[in-house]
Amino acid sequence: MSKIFSINEGIKEPFIMLVLEDGKMRGKVSIDIALALANEKQLDLVEVSPSHNDQLAICKLLDYGKLKYKQNKHKKKNREVLKEIRLTPNISDHDAETKNKKVIDLLSKKNKVRYVLVLKGPEKRHKMEAEQRMQEWLKLFEGYAKWDEVQFLGNSFSTVLFP
Repeated sequence: MSKIFSINEGIKEPFIMLVLEDGKMRGKVSIDIALALANEKQLDLVEVSPSHNDQLAICKLLDYGKLKYKQNKHKKKNREVLKEIRLTPNISDHDAETKNKKVIDLLSKKNKVRYVLVLKGPEKRHKMEAEQRMQEWLKLFEGYAKWDEVQFLGNSFSTVLFP
């Protein structure tokens, strides 16, 4: 979670501004009364805004478990997934076809894919042929993805495919 809340007995202020579960402002109350009200309604007292500059802390009656669940769900929803597929220039046609089908499957699931062609040993001398092979394979994804230009870094060609 991005924000850590003080809840129930963790709130140290003697007086707070209380917001009820329906969003209506109850006003200034003591912490004891607010905790009793929370217990009565089987909810948690959550400090949503700490006290500062002579202003009281703002606390709300709500179900803290639901709040945490919603925040984690929202956090997972916004997380982008980047998968990586690695090939070599001397890969057999059938193996390349299998890996390319996997890339299409990942793209259809809305994942980004880093497509990497790794050159090992003597393959490094044939960069031009490797780059041409990479461009041929990328043409297979024209209906499925967009990609940045192919970059050569270290001993590999790579690009990121966007669904």
